[in-house]
Amino acid sequence: MITLETLCINLPQITPQEVQFWIEKQWIRPEEQAGSYVFHEIDEARIRLIIELRDDFGVTDDAIPVVLQLLDQLYTTRRQMRYLCEVITTDNYPNLREKIRHMINNDTISN
Repeated sequence: MITLETLCINLPQITPQEVQFWIEKQWIRPEEQAGSYVFHEIDEARIRLIIELRDDFGVTDDAIPVVLQLLDQLYTTRRQMRYLCEVITTDNYPNLREKIRHMINNDTISN
């Protein structure tokens, strides 16, 4: 965990005011401790993503929340797919695996 000051030293292309704006917009959600923010690695990675979207890709402040939401949905779907693959390929979930196989076979046949 790092402080806002350390974050801005690590990422000199941002200001504390920008980070505060992103927190208010809920683009990032750092932990609050003793009246100040502390940032985890995931927060710093998300901030790097916001910087890249803004500086390298020219994404405007109005579009950033849309892009972040779509990326969050994509990452959630990837996690779900990994779990689904685990269920299908292991014997740890035999009843669920059979239901999923049945669903997939029925969907494949109807298409």
